[in-house]
Amino acid sequence: MEHYRMEPGSVYPIGATVTETGVNFAIFSAHAEKIELCIFDQYSGKELKRFVLPQREHDIWHGFLKGAKTGLVYG
Repeated sequence: MEHYRMEPGSVYPIGATVTETGVNFAIFSAHAEKIELCIFDQYSGKELKRFVLPQREHDIWHGFLKGAKTGLVYG
């Protein structure tokens, strides 16, 4: 599995945004107590790892998954 590291991210834009160094995730939820990002194997669909989105601002949970790139299978 590739080496990923969850870091503080950006509130905007909402959704998954790919950059040169990783992917920023920003998800709205007014009622969640936490949000976990699950990474899956692209071939088997097996869950490989979970990361908790580390920050919340104005009901938007966000984090930057350093090392992730286009093609990442997540949920």
